[in-house]
Formats: sequence, C-alpha cells, structure tokens
Amino acid sequence: MNAEDLIEIDRAGRRCGVCRSGRHWRRFSVVRPEGRDAIVLCAACRTRYEDAPPALPSRGAASATSTAPATATATSASSADRRGQHEDRLKKVLRELPRGEHSTGRIAKAAGLNETKALRRLRQLEASGEVRQVGKRWSTRQPSTDLEQAFERLQARTSNIRIVRDDLSRT
Repeated sequence: MNAEDLIEIDRAGRRCGVCRSGRHWRRFSVVRPEGRDAIVLCAACRTRYEDAPPALPSRGAASATSTAPATATATSASSADRRGQHEDRLKKVLRELPRGEHSTGRIAKAAGLNETKALRRLRQLEASGEVRQVGKRWSTRQPSTDLEQAFERLQARTSNIRIVRDDLSRT
C-alpha cells in the first residue's frame, strides 16, 4: 500500500466505497477504473467486483450539485427513514404474532433485533399504550375491563362454571 492509497482510504473515511464497511481498513485496496474516481474496496468487495466495482456518484459531481442545507436535510431524512424501518418492523411483528403474551426474546428474534433494543422499543410502545407488560412478558391483548377481570377471577376460582360472554359484548 503506497501513500496515495492511504490518502484515498482516509478521504473515504476508512470505509469501503461499496458496502461502507470499516472493518480491517488496513486491508483495503484502491481501484482506479478508467474515466472514474478512485474507489476504496474492502477485501470482500474486491473479491466480488475485482477491477470493475459498481458505478458510484463522483465526489465532484455530488458536491457541485448539492448545497450544505440540502445535504443536512437529506442526512437527517435518511436517518429518520432507517429509524422508521426498525419501528415498523417491531410493530409488524407484534401484529403478526398470535394475540397473547410473548417474551422479549421471542419478539426480538422475530423482529431481527437484539434484546436490549427490542426492550427499549417495547417500553416506548408501552408508554403509548400499544402493548402492556405482564410480569416479564409483553401482552398484545387489549386490557380487560373490570367486569371481564371479575369473570376471569371467578372462573379461575371455580372449576365447574362455564361463563358464556356473548351477552357481555352487547352491553
């Protein structure tokens, strides 16, 4: 690796120009396709694309056409989009899971998040009233009314009474 390559890698923020990975940046290589700017590639992208990486917008064209406020707005919008995708993914999983109580781990695994992020998000949803915590589990059921709770307690104490709730829904 020569000095020009190091300068190019630092200019790229020690990130791969294709996949944006920053791991093992000392193993990055710089490819200079004809007629295009130099592109920094990680080992995986170098193996995948060899000397013909996908076309990326050039730095000169991007800086000439964009202004600083537009860039700041685009950056904040893209981070909001990413955050919105994660929120929707957790809400989608909660809609798809069967009604009832589920552990944090099960919800996190279904949503593809780690447990701490899922727990933090579930607490936010609890504050907004979309889910509720029951012990160490999370319930997607609507909270029961006082009358329903009384019937549930009565049914739990007695084994030979069957309560038909069709009439309760009309009142």
